[in-house]
Amino acid sequence: MSFASQVTVVYPRMEMLDRILGSSVKSVAEEHLGVIDSLMIDTSSGLVTFGVISSGGILGLGEKYFPVPWQALSREPGQDEYTLKVREETFKNAPSFDRGNPPRSDDLTWFERVYHFYGVEPVWEGGAR
Repeated sequence: MSFASQVTVVYPRMEMLDRILGSSVKSVAEEHLGVIDSLMIDTSSGLVTFGVISSGGILGLGEKYFPVPWQALSREPGQDEYTLKVREETFKNAPSFDRGNPPRSDDLTWFERVYHFYGVEPVWEGGAR
């Protein structure tokens, strides 16, 4: 009788910021959703919490910014674009903000709404990091 259990080791994947910013984001249906404009970090832990996707507008006018929980974005090694497991019509209804009016950094209710929209548990509630 063996009591050995299988252990999965997850190695960190380090990435240069300039390789992330400007990356395209597509939906599961290969629809273009926008580009990663910036990242939000939790300054107390140093963890990246959100990728902020800019979408819509012309020449920066009318553009909306969609924070997406970092763990909701995926990218295969060697690929240049990220995938978000939602359809474009769902993404358009996601919580967003205008460039000049970002959410307050201490408004956890707003950020929890973003996490729940994407079906992801907030990192401060024990969600994946």
